[in-house]
Amino acid sequence: MRLVIASMKGGSGKSTVSFNLAVWLAYRVPVKLYDLDPQGTLLDVCHDRQDLQIHPALTVATGLDKATDARYQVMDCSYSELTGFRRALSAADAILMPVGPSQADIWSAQRFLEVCRQWSAPPVRAFINRADTHHAIRESDEAEAMLAELPGLQPLGLRLGQRTAFRRSLSEAQAVFELDARSKASHELEKLAAALYPELCRHFAD
Repeated sequence: MRLVIASMKGGSGKSTVSFNLAVWLAYRVPVKLYDLDPQGTLLDVCHDRQDLQIHPALTVATGLDKATDARYQVMDCSYSELTGFRRALSAADAILMPVGPSQADIWSAQRFLEVCRQWSAPPVRAFINRADTHHAIRESDEAEAMLAELPGLQPLGLRLGQRTAFRRSLSEAQAVFELDARSKASHELEKLAAALYPELCRHFAD
C-alpha cells in the first residue's frame, strides 16, 4: 500500500508516525520512504539512524520516483508544499491523517477533507494523535466523537497517546517498540499498524 501521511495543521505528529510505521514495516517487508515535507524531519531522523548503525536501516527519498516496484511506501507530506502534496495524492492508495485532541484540529481536519474531495483524493483514514493519557481529561473523547461525524472520513477508532516514548523515538532514531516493546506506546503503535496492514499481521502470526 502506498500510504500518504498528511494533514493541513502543523505539529500533528506526521513525521513521528511516519517514522514509527516505516520501522515497523522494515522489520517485515521492503519499504520505500519519502520525506516530502520542507522541514525534513523524517530525513534527519533516518540519517541519524544510519549514523548510529541501527538496523534495519531506512533510506529516504525527497522526491517521488516516476516508477518504483516497492509495494509498501510511506510518504510524509506537508500541505504547505502543494505541488509535492498533490503528486503524492495522485500516487497514493490511502491517506492517514493524525488529528490532535482540540477543536482547532477538528476544524483543520474538516477543511483538509474538503480539499481532498476537490482533488478526488483516495480514502482518508484518521485517528487521534497525542491523545490525553489521564482518564479525567475528556478532550480526546470529545475530539474523537467529532471526528467520527465528519463526512467522507474513515475513523480508525484508536489513539496514540501524548507519551514521552514517541518524542524519544525521534531523538534516539528508534521506533517506540525498539525502545521498549512492552510500553503503552508500543502497544498503541501495534494497533495502528494492524489497522493499516492487517495482511502483514496475519502473515507473521502464521
